Amino acid sequence: MNNSATTGTVPATAPAGLSARMQKTRLSITQHARELTAEHGFAGFTVDQLCAGVGISRRTFFNYFAAKIDAVFGHDDDGIPADALDRFMASRPAGIQGISPTLQADLVALFVELLNRDEQAIGSTQGFFAAVHREPELLERMIKVGPERQAEFMKLIAQREGVEASHPGLELLVHSLQFATFKAVDRYLASDSERSLAEEYLAVLTMGREIYSQPLTRS
Repeated sequence: MNNSATTGTVPATAPAGLSARMQKTRLSITQHARELTAEHGFAGFTVDQLCAGVGISRRTFFNYFAAKIDAVFGHDDDGIPADALDRFMASRPAGIQGISPTLQADLVALFVELLNRDEQAIGSTQGFFAAVHREPELLERMIKVGPERQAEFMKLIAQREGVEASHPGLELLVHSLQFATFKAVDRYLASDSERSLAEEYLAVLTMGREIYSQPLTRS
């Protein structure tokens, strides 16, 4: 939903030694790179143009990223903010064996927090993912990076719950919540409603619960 929580689940904590200012610069580079990709295509802008938009030099850019495509997909550590992730990991009730009864609510709270942080950035990221599917070079990188970051996120959830990361219930829950973010962003960008992106997300989940709450078999 970085970009994360919404877009895909990039677990992260701020790396030791990286100042808040440097992390902000790195995030700004990635956000602007994605905006330019969505607007012009990956080949439609240069590193110099990207640097000008962020207000940095080429030398500074290459201190953060080895190539333009790396900037577009962002650093592994720039996904879910550390404070939000820490709150999620610490919110599991004590004395529970196996999947906790608050897991879904805690994940929804995490996603809502991320959606509330920067609606404009999330909107631009949605345009970026549309561009990815039009460009083979970007799609190839996405096919590689996406599952890796998803796997890291699943490991963190499984660690919190004390189960295997391959637990089918965890995978179904997380994929459903992530899919709901994509649908919420689509509805939010297409609507004139005054609802926030987080409110749109909760509305999508509510509609899903109307179906998921039905019995699995006929009585």
